Amino acid sequence: MPSQFTHAAPLVFSLALAAPLSSGQANAQGAIDAEGFREIRVGPGVATAPDFIDVLVPFLKTHPESAEGSAGMDLNIRKEGSGYHVNIRLTGYLDDSVFGEHFRGYVIRTSTGEWELLSMSVKTLCARGQNVNGVCTSAAQPPKMFLTPGASPTGVSMCVNVAEDDVLNVRAGPGTRFEPLGALTPGDCSVELSDICESRWCEIRADTISGWVNTRYLAPSN
Repeated sequence: MPSQFTHAAPLVFSLALAAPLSSGQANAQGAIDAEGFREIRVGPGVATAPDFIDVLVPFLKTHPESAEGSAGMDLNIRKEGSGYHVNIRLTGYLDDSVFGEHFRGYVIRTSTGEWELLSMSVKTLCARGQNVNGVCTSAAQPPKMFLTPGASPTGVSMCVNVAEDDVLNVRAGPGTRFEPLGALTPGDCSVELSDICESRWCEIRADTISGWVNTRYLAPSN
């Protein structure tokens, strides 16, 4: 694809929706650098494809998370040395604090004529607050409506406030982009709220499960 990109100036594409997706080729994650980007470890010779764009497509998967979002993608390709620097910004996530993700990597043309991804890293884009070790941190306490004046948030007892035919998902992180670890049933008042929160999401502990929930579906037990 970018055989025509021989100049130093960046070429930018703006797309309304992400392209169809294939399975990912890199999954292990490394350390976070000074700019907040986390390395995605790519095995030598693993992330290759006949077409340039096919090397990048796996990093577009699961975007956007809902049709209700304002999904967008910016793709920037810049020639440098014998390869190409790639920046991909995916936006439109619906989490309370997460706005999207920023990928950046380096792609080369191999001696066999295929394209190979040599490196890739990712940074969470925060709608509010700051990115701290990959998590958008904007609040240190749960919503004030759950606390009496002067009370500590730790150990506050809560009830699940969802419809009788529904459940409250408990997730691995503060947002619907994180996988469910389990669910709480309507009316369960064994939920303990912690003081580890991210916007409307807080960590909780129940009789059988711990994780993150959206506090809009919780209510004080008293």
